[in-house]
Amino acid sequence: MGGAPGSVWGTDVYTDDSNVCTAAVHAGLITVQGGRTVTIEIRPGLTSYAASTRNGIASGSWGTWSGSYVFAH
Repeated sequence: MGGAPGSVWGTDVYTDDSNVCTAAVHAGLITVQGGRTVTIEIRPGLTSYAASTRNGIASGSWGTWSGSYVFAH
Protein backbone atom coordinates (compact mmCIF):
# COMPACT_ATOMS: atom_id res chain seq x y z
CA MET A 1 0.00 0.00 0.00
CA GLY A 2 2.88 2.32 0.85
CA GLY A 3 1.31 5.50 2.17
CA ALA A 4 -1.45 6.83 4.35
CA PRO A 5 -4.74 4.94 4.39
CA GLY A 6 -7.52 6.60 2.40
CA SER A 7 -11.23 6.88 3.07
CA VAL A 8 -13.46 3.81 2.88
CA TRP A 9 -17.24 3.51 3.18
CA GLY A 10 -18.92 0.15 3.62
CA THR A 11 -18.15 -3.42 4.63
CA ASP A 12 -17.68 -6.17 2.04
CA VAL A 13 -19.46 -3.91 -0.48
CA TYR A 14 -17.75 -0.52 -0.73
CA THR A 15 -18.83 2.76 -2.34
CA ASP A 16 -17.05 3.18 -5.66
CA ASP A 17 -15.23 6.27 -4.39
CA SER A 18 -13.62 4.30 -1.53
CA ASN A 19 -9.84 3.93 -1.68
CA VAL A 20 -9.24 0.46 -3.19
CA CYS A 21 -5.97 -0.22 -1.36
CA THR A 22 -7.41 0.78 2.02
CA ALA A 23 -10.55 -1.28 1.37
CA ALA A 24 -8.34 -4.27 0.48
CA VAL A 25 -6.60 -3.95 3.87
CA HIS A 26 -10.02 -3.66 5.56
CA ALA A 27 -11.13 -6.82 3.72
CA GLY A 28 -7.99 -8.69 4.81
CA LEU A 29 -6.58 -9.16 1.31
CA ILE A 30 -3.39 -7.13 1.77
CA THR A 31 -1.54 -5.39 4.60
CA VAL A 32 -0.53 -1.78 5.03
CA GLN A 33 3.12 -2.88 4.78
CA GLY A 34 2.77 -4.96 1.65
CA GLY A 35 0.37 -5.15 -1.21
CA ARG A 36 -0.43 -7.32 -4.15
CA THR A 37 -2.79 -7.27 -7.07
CA VAL A 38 -6.47 -7.42 -6.21
CA THR A 39 -9.44 -7.65 -8.54
CA ILE A 40 -12.63 -5.69 -8.02
CA GLU A 41 -16.06 -6.24 -9.50
CA ILE A 42 -18.14 -3.14 -10.19
CA ARG A 43 -21.66 -3.32 -8.80
CA PRO A 44 -24.73 -1.07 -8.72
CA GLY A 45 -25.09 1.32 -5.81
CA LEU A 46 -26.85 0.44 -2.58
CA THR A 47 -29.25 2.33 -0.34
CA SER A 48 -26.87 2.03 2.64
CA TYR A 49 -23.34 0.98 3.53
CA ALA A 50 -22.44 -0.34 6.98
CA ALA A 51 -19.37 0.78 8.92
CA SER A 52 -16.98 -1.62 10.64
CA THR A 53 -13.43 -1.90 11.88
CA ARG A 54 -11.28 -4.68 10.47
CA ASN A 55 -7.54 -5.19 10.26
CA GLY A 56 -6.87 -1.80 11.82
CA ILE A 57 -9.01 0.08 9.29
CA ALA A 58 -12.27 1.78 10.28
CA SER A 59 -14.73 2.14 7.42
CA GLY A 60 -17.52 4.67 7.53
CA SER A 61 -21.23 4.21 7.03
CA TRP A 62 -22.97 5.92 4.14
CA GLY A 63 -26.46 6.27 2.75
CA THR A 64 -27.55 5.88 -0.85
CA TRP A 65 -24.70 5.90 -3.36
CA SER A 66 -24.75 5.37 -7.12
CA GLY A 67 -21.97 2.77 -7.47
CA SER A 68 -20.22 0.03 -5.53
CA TYR A 69 -17.47 -2.53 -5.80
CA VAL A 70 -16.61 -5.84 -4.17
CA PHE A 71 -13.40 -7.84 -4.25
CA ALA A 72 -13.50 -10.82 -6.59
CA HIS A 73 -12.08 -14.00 -5.08
